[in-house]
Formats: sequence, structure tokens, C-alpha cells
Amino acid sequence: MVKSPPKYILVQNRIKEDIRTGLIVVKLPGERELAKELDISYMTVRKAIENLVHEGVLYKVPTIGTFINSNGVEKAVTRNIGFFLDDRVEDSISSPYFSLVFKALEKEAVKHDYNLIYFSDFNDLGPLKCMNKIDGIIISCFPRLENKIQELKKILPVVLIGNSSADKSIPSVIIDNFSGIVDSMDYLWSLGHARVGFITGLQDSDVGKDRLKGYLSSLHRFGVAEEGELIYEGDYSYESGAKGANHLLSLAPTPTAIVCANDSMAIGAIKAIREMGLGVPEDISVVGFDDISVASQVFPALTTVAAPIKELAANSVKMLISLIDGVVPNNKHMALSAQLVIRESCAAPKGVCSFYPGKKFQ
Repeated sequence: MVKSPPKYILVQNRIKEDIRTGLIVVKLPGERELAKELDISYMTVRKAIENLVHEGVLYKVPTIGTFINSNGVEKAVTRNIGFFLDDRVEDSISSPYFSLVFKALEKEAVKHDYNLIYFSDFNDLGPLKCMNKIDGIIISCFPRLENKIQELKKILPVVLIGNSSADKSIPSVIIDNFSGIVDSMDYLWSLGHARVGFITGLQDSDVGKDRLKGYLSSLHRFGVAEEGELIYEGDYSYESGAKGANHLLSLAPTPTAIVCANDSMAIGAIKAIREMGLGVPEDISVVGFDDISVASQVFPALTTVAAPIKELAANSVKMLISLIDGVVPNNKHMALSAQLVIRESCAAPKGVCSFYPGKKFQ
């Protein structure tokens, strides 16, 4: 006599079949509801669900429910990919930098026959809301989002840009911010500047931290003493650039050059310098970072580090589509080089000759 399988196995098979046929799409009914529907004990249903979680077919979100793991089952293809930028970011998608990032991602998505959908609130990325809207998502990553990203990666392919995650299983495309600032400093040393101020970005992510590290590393490499008063903590805004310049030019002796962690702050710094009756670059040289559209249009045109936005978009979209197609990219973590763009906002300080012995700049 053939023994019938345990009841929890029958429940497991029933749930799998309901997922396969589309009767269960995203979220399972509650365990007690399933028990009543199947006319079986609540503990039997619980054991079946726990086994399916262990198999990777399902996953649980505490206090919310049990969901289908999209990595373990087929889902409808939408030809949409998402882009998430935390709405707590200054000016968010309308900021000069992130508007360029969004446009580049959108163009790249279209090349691959995908649409790009913008999200700014993680509440819109819950399993019930996004599973049938997008096939995967590119996230501008910040450490404060780590827990939310961990939940999201269970239901969708995820690629991070800007910062990588502590979880190295999540692919990322970032910019080599450290080397970009080092190149800026090298250029200023080559012009003969010996006292350089720095206006930082926010220190809540690797982007801001690495740009500051680049400044400090360059000082140490050239044997220039680190002075805390030459570092002003900015927040990427035009206003903080102006405040930073006011602070730095109140010092004695004043710096002869200012490096800013982004272009908006550099443009704010130039305005403040002029309001003091000083000239750029005659009295103070200024360098930015990102190469936003207005950087080449201001007067004087801004020397800056050009963020490789097109490469950032192309590589992150390509990586995400690979994940959507079930292919893990060979290189899951990319750091793209940023290029120093020399314009008119920098010059040799008055009465000083270059002492820099290293590479030449054009």
C-alpha cells in the first residue's frame, strides 16, 4: 500500500501550482485564511510556507505578509525599468546633476527597448505596487537605504549607482571620486598653488567621503600640512558654496585656490568671491566636480571634473538588463574614471612659479 505524502507537502505543491497558473501573483493569502480555504490545520500551512521560504520560492516581510520570490518564479515582462532617487536628496531629480543622470538613463533604456519610470518614495516600491510595473530597478544608493534595498532585491533585479552597498552581492556602477579630486589638486599644484581650501559634499555616503579623502591624500603626498580651517563642510548646494568661500577667504593667510565637491558649490563660491571684490582666476582659482551643463556657460567657464554620466548610464542599464535576463554580469562592480576638464577658472597665483614635478596638463 502506497503511503500518501504528508499534508504539508500537499499544501506546498498546491501553493506552487497556484503560483504557476497565476492564481497567486504577488502576495499569499494569510496563513489562517489558507488553512480555512484548504480545510487543514493552521500549523500544517505554516510548515508548508516555512519550507517554501527555505527553498527560495517565497519570502516573508515582517508585519506585512508572505510574497513570491521573483528570482524563483516567472513574472510578466513589462519592458519597464525603474530609477529610484531618494526624495530627501537636495532638489532631487530637478538638481543639475541628477537631471543629467535621469536623461542619460532614459536614453540608454530606450536603446534597449525599455521605458524608464522614476520613483522617489520607497513606499511605491512595495511588492504589491511594483512587481507588475517594472522588471528591475537602478537605485541611486545611500547607506540610509540599505535595509530597504535588501528587501527590494528579493523581488526585483537591482543595480546601484553612485555608491555601492555593504552587500557586495548587489551589482554597482560608481565613479572614482577619489582620483577625480586628486587630479584637481595635482593640477593646482602644477600651477604653483600651495594653500588650497576644500568645500566638501555631504559626508553621508562614499561619494562625499571619497572626494574629501582625495583632497587629504593629495595634501599628504605633497607634504602640505592638513589644516582643519581650510575644510568647509558643504551640502552640494549653491548657497553652501558661497558660505564656504566666505569662510575660506576670511582666513589669514587666505587660500589661493578652492576645490569644491560639486559644480553648484563652485558656482556659488565664484559669486561670493566676486562680491568681495576679488577676481576668478586672477585672485582665487576655483575647481568644481560633475561638469553640469552650466559649468561651461558661466564666466569664467568652470574648470571641473567631468563625471562620466553617459558611461554610468550605459553600464548600469546593461548590467540591469543582464540580471533581468537571468545572467549575472562578469564584472559586478565598476568604478568609472572621471576626467579633469580645464577651462578658465584657474590660473597660477600671483608672483608664484610652478613647483609641481609630476605629469603635465593641457
